[in-house]
Amino acid sequence: MKYYWKDGFYIDEVHFPFDPETGEYTVPAGYVEITEELYRNLLDGQAAGKRIVTGSDGLPELADPPQPSLDARKTAAVATLWGNYKAHQQKYVDTEDLTLAVVCAAKGSAKGAAVQAWVLALWAEYYQVKDAVEAATSAEALAAITLAPDAEDVPPYTIRELNEEAAAATAQE
Repeated sequence: MKYYWKDGFYIDEVHFPFDPETGEYTVPAGYVEITEELYRNLLDGQAAGKRIVTGSDGLPELADPPQPSLDARKTAAVATLWGNYKAHQQKYVDTEDLTLAVVCAAKGSAKGAAVQAWVLALWAEYYQVKDAVEAATSAEALAAITLAPDAEDVPPYTIRELNEEAAAATAQE
């Protein structure tokens, strides 16, 4: 069995007609014979994320995959950014908790107002970072932008504290 290349792999026993008179396969012009070792190395490289391309000498070789465009990178960065900020908010304040904070704030709760302000500040920061992503003019500038909120940035009060405050206010009513 012999391996060939011409913008793809070909195996004599599979792809070419057998000539019974000569006892060999008829390989059309333009196909380059390659070793089984090269064939296997190229497939291993492809499995590792490389592309197989035709080199200037007509032989196959490995090449890095093309990099996504800056616009594609920005789109991916914005999606990552959204997921990171949403996950950070939900770690501390989910939708129901935010409703509790808003209701408590509307009733004069400083804790509720502080939690509500924390959520608003978190999303204001998200939009600042998103604007920076959209304004990036190079892959390097984009890569320099941190797409996750500060892990140390937590609400000033826990939802448990808000619940306790709301329960105490309800009991006084």
